[in-house]
Amino acid sequence: MATSASRPELMPVLLGTDVGTYSCARMFHEAFGCTSVTVSGMSRGSISNSNIIDPVYVGKGGTLNDDLMIGTLEKIADTDRTPILMPFMDRDVDLVLRYRDRLEAAGYVIPLAPTEIVERASDKAVLHDICVRLRFPTVTTVEVGLATDPGSWTELLTPISFPAVIKPQEGGMEYGKLNFPGQRKAYSAQDLESAITILNTIREAGFRGKMLVQDMVVGDDTYSWIVSGYVDSRGTITGVATGRQILGLHQTSFIGNAGIIHVVENPELSGMAEQIIAELGLRGFFSIDIKIDSRTNQAYVLDVNPRWGRGSYFVAVGGVNLASAMVADFIDGKQLAPKIANREGVYAFVPPVTVLRWVTDKDLRKHLVKLMLKRRPVHPLLYRKDPNIKRFAYRYAADFNQLRALLRTYPKPSATTF
Repeated sequence: MATSASRPELMPVLLGTDVGTYSCARMFHEAFGCTSVTVSGMSRGSISNSNIIDPVYVGKGGTLNDDLMIGTLEKIADTDRTPILMPFMDRDVDLVLRYRDRLEAAGYVIPLAPTEIVERASDKAVLHDICVRLRFPTVTTVEVGLATDPGSWTELLTPISFPAVIKPQEGGMEYGKLNFPGQRKAYSAQDLESAITILNTIREAGFRGKMLVQDMVVGDDTYSWIVSGYVDSRGTITGVATGRQILGLHQTSFIGNAGIIHVVENPELSGMAEQIIAELGLRGFFSIDIKIDSRTNQAYVLDVNPRWGRGSYFVAVGGVNLASAMVADFIDGKQLAPKIANREGVYAFVPPVTVLRWVTDKDLRKHLVKLMLKRRPVHPLLYRKDPNIKRFAYRYAADFNQLRALLRTYPKPSATTF
């Protein structure tokens, strides 16, 4: 994607080290030719040895606490460039929102919605109520407060038809601060006994927040869709793309993230996302997870992330640059016409050959193979304007490790993705 305008005065400041971090830096560089600053506790291969990233490491050998992080960000902002703060993980969003006044006083542009809207968008109970109001299909959901007596959980879970999915209610911000064996973003419970065991494990790890237990929406990875984009300060979605997840990452810490995405227009799902965003009053970047039940063909909105998603570069594969949409809105004060990603393609963070093993739908597999022969899959870490032999080596090693992890954690596709 060609650089549309040279804007060296822009300074994206990215909190993180993973593929989503690099993808964001890449999108800013493609749009404006500017370099980004990453702030993290250590170096990681995704952002290392890059010509488009200036890394800043803080807290090495010690705890990366709030004072150290915010103090470092304030020093970085002391520049003639325009600092744009981009958090990716829930815990970083939480950090930025807590210190928002201080960071904005330091000069940061922070493309996040107001705190109360971010919290509403991250609350799955709120999402459920909105879906009911919009008459979207909803799954049976039970809220379990882990501060309550575990003896009450059995009766509480009576409405659930197993198998079920268990996940944090409020976007995982507090939950994400925990670190315990077997921790996952979402859990699969085949029966009541296993659900109680999972809830007790989380409770014993120190979490006293609310968990949601939901009837499972059945379907393999290819029944999951993502709608990602940017909604401007006027409430207009100025950039959006829909992507069909072809293969997810199944390692414990990456559940819910996509490895391969088929970028293809789906007006029905993007329309659902637009209504959800309007109900929330959401502004800024968003990523919405939708799953179609293989038994009924009904689409269920499962999650709203009011931030840049880890796999958001798939939007650029479809021809839309979200960094351009944000800068036009937040910095230049321009109102852009809505732009829909209409260039069909494949985003592939794992080796594309995996479609031959993990895609069971023969027609879909055949279509994907033809598409990838016509247009080469796009790897978010492979950027021709950022050449480096060490980066090439890291990418190939990462591809191998991803393939090995898939064979270990998800050796063959299942109807539930677990």
